[in-house]
Amino acid sequence: MPAWKKVILSFFVGGTFCLVAQAILVCTKLWFTGTPFEFFVGGGTLVLMGVIGCILGGNALYQLLAEWADFGSFLPFAGFAMAVGMKSVNPYVKGESMWKCIWPALWLVIWFNAVGAIVSIAFGFICQTMGIVTPVTPANTTATVFPLSFICGGCISIVFQIIWEIEKVVLPGKAKHVHILLLAWFVGTILAPCGLSGFLASTCGEGFSVLITVGGYNMYNVGVDLAIGGAHATEGLIHLGSFLLAVAGLFGTGMLTFAIYAKRFGKTPINEVHAAMGQKLADRKLPKASNEPEAKVVAEAEKVVITEDAQGNIHEKVIDVEVTERDVDVKKE
Repeated sequence: MPAWKKVILSFFVGGTFCLVAQAILVCTKLWFTGTPFEFFVGGGTLVLMGVIGCILGGNALYQLLAEWADFGSFLPFAGFAMAVGMKSVNPYVKGESMWKCIWPALWLVIWFNAVGAIVSIAFGFICQTMGIVTPVTPANTTATVFPLSFICGGCISIVFQIIWEIEKVVLPGKAKHVHILLLAWFVGTILAPCGLSGFLASTCGEGFSVLITVGGYNMYNVGVDLAIGGAHATEGLIHLGSFLLAVAGLFGTGMLTFAIYAKRFGKTPINEVHAAMGQKLADRKLPKASNEPEAKVVAEAEKVVITEDAQGNIHEKVIDVEVTERDVDVKKE
């Protein structure tokens, strides 16, 4: 598929996932507000998006979105959950032991989030120590947050899709999606001190907050709270705990992706699964030819055949003939 088509598709796919996440956030606020789990409103949204990713990924459908839209599907946390699951699927189809299937997924979750969190927390701590004041934007509580989440999520997906296309040209054969995902995380961190990350999170809702970029922004805020100390430090630790719960949920949904895939497709590689899906779809569209089932016999009749041999003798032969539904239809026409 041409790069420009993937850029366009990444906008619509990424925007759609952000719109779905915004609707889920409304639900989690209703469920968790006023309960001991109120701190987990944002994390719960991410986990539920992970569940969507694991269901689609386990049924080999999310991978099709990843092929068509790349970072429109990878940037939302639903895509990261699918990617974690596929880290286990790939060795599983090769016949590796269960531990060798689980470890790559677990290691991806550990190192990616550890590196992102440590760097972002340290950056936030340093910025606060230097006296950098981050502008605060009031949360958008109007209905405009829904279209804005779609537009913002789509535009961010386009930016990183373009960066991905550039990386493939600059590093042919060495480009990896995880490079762009980690970059997206740190972009959320770098844009935090000037208030841009906060502005996007507050104004566009899940158009920013369900993407990988929000990880960097949240961990930056944890670093700021820890630097301030006191009650802020306690709040920062609560946010860090929410983050760790979301990471655990991410790994859990990744393993669920693996379990669903193994149950449905066994050790069939993903490319063969997609080939079988394509063939099945093609078979449904093509008209039946030689494989068309024989018509049902609806009646029987006798037919007299008269033949003449070489000596001029006349012979009669009675043949039983089956009349089918197809023959009746032809006669009616």
